[in-house]
Amino acid sequence: MADNENIKVNNPVLSKLQFMDDRQDLLRVLNGAYIAERFFGKSGCWFSQKLNNNIKNGKPCEFTSEELKTLSDALYTISYELQELADSLH
Repeated sequence: MADNENIKVNNPVLSKLQFMDDRQDLLRVLNGAYIAERFFGKSGCWFSQKLNNNIKNGKPCEFTSEELKTLSDALYTISYELQELADSLH
C-alpha cells in the first residue's frame, strides 16, 4: 500500500487530479459534459472517465499533460466569463 501512495505523490498528473478530487465542491458547480464538448470536442463520458481515473481496457484513464493544460485554460476561460457576468450585474 505504501508503494502505491509513493507513486501517486511522485506522479505530477495524479497529484493534480488528487487536488481536483479534493475540490469536489467546485467540480459540482461545473458541467463536465459542457467542458468536454466545448474545450475538447469530446463527450461528457470521456471527461468523466478521465477525471475519475476509470479503468478502460485494463488501464486507468488519465489526462495527458496536454489535456491538463487544455483543462487549465478552460477553467481560466470559464472564470473570466463568470467574472464578466458578475461585473455586469453591478
